[in-house]
Amino acid sequence: MAGDTRIALEKVSYSYGKGALKKQILFDIDAEIDAGQIVILTGPSGSGKTTLLTLIGALRSAQAGSVKVLGRELLKAKERALIKARRKIGYIFQSHNLLDSLTIHQNVQMALQLAGVRGNKARERIGEVLGRVHLKEHEHKYPRELSGGQKLRGGIARALVTRPQII
Repeated sequence: MAGDTRIALEKVSYSYGKGALKKQILFDIDAEIDAGQIVILTGPSGSGKTTLLTLIGALRSAQAGSVKVLGRELLKAKERALIKARRKIGYIFQSHNLLDSLTIHQNVQMALQLAGVRGNKARERIGEVLGRVHLKEHEHKYPRELSGGQKLRGGIARALVTRPQII
């Protein structure tokens, strides 16, 4: 893996189900994604886009082939190794996945708490990232009080606030 390569996939395959119900969804995928690259996955529903992203994002363990993320092999990785990898990744979900019982500020703060960032440093980062996604004036509102686009930007802020190596 080259020094700038953040993600390296080699002969990655993945199947769902067992026996007669087994369906292979990924077939020998090879790819390298270097630092600074922006990659867009396209394809029809059911083609494996989300499955591939969950493998790269350490949300599930690969079954076959090699999935290296930031130099760490994720093939058949134990949960502890997957958790370590996840801490370096910022996730932006199709749905905002904000907790309705928390304000936008608290939703973003939760990501920092999990990363061990607290106090003034946390407040500064939250203010900075909410400003960047144009939500600073809404930080004390709950998701139900925001538009769909504002909720999505709240999810983006939560993903960016920890300064992940991969988004």
